[in-house]
Amino acid sequence: EKWSHDMRGSALAGFQLAMRAGPLCEEPVRGVAVVLEACEIAVDENGKVAKEITGGMTVAALRQGIRCCLLTRPARLVEGHLRLTLHSSLSGLGSLHAVLSKRRGKVITDDMVDGTDLIQVTATIPQAESFGLAPELLKKSSGEVTAPELVFSHFDFLDEDPFWVPQTQEEREDFGSNLETGDSSTGLNNTALKYIRMVRNRKGLLVDSSKIVVAAEKQRTLSRKK
Repeated sequence: EKWSHDMRGSALAGFQLAMRAGPLCEEPVRGVAVVLEACEIAVDENGKVAKEITGGMTVAALRQGIRCCLLTRPARLVEGHLRLTLHSSLSGLGSLHAVLSKRRGKVITDDMVDGTDLIQVTATIPQAESFGLAPELLKKSSGEVTAPELVFSHFDFLDEDPFWVPQTQEEREDFGSNLETGDSSTGLNNTALKYIRMVRNRKGLLVDSSKIVVAAEKQRTLSRKK
């Protein structure tokens, strides 16, 4: 009765806040179902509630609990993909495919344009990798590739664990061990971890790879010894 009357609305608000800003980079969470199995309320010796439960306490407790639970399960990022359409000559196909593969792009179709020697290429590329694409294509192909036309295509999972670290001896030999600086990276090119750091850095959140400066407000002057 206490749950149905007083705490139900606050619990829903806590769930919505937890889904609105996830624990990885404060972005919306998709495709997650939360099962609340039990709810414990502290009571005193007389069986009365030790402290009056307010809606704000319920919202904060459920939001923090859901965020902690999300970190106990394998987490994946969902990234947006753009569809690009451009024209290229036969001599510019090599540089075009090299740039797209470096940016994790995938070619869907490449058809000859009737009456010309140009090839119309349709591909998809992650939105985070699309910045500076047109200047790089023009530079690498020496003008043989036209500027791409980018439109939103779809969302897709980035199937890469951002918190993966080598465990076995073979994995440590192939990818190395943890750095001694407290950084969670292993020298491996982890795309998901790179995206998380970029988003957190842009939002002003704590980033594990950032340097911590002691007494940053202290002015330091460097004197040159003569």
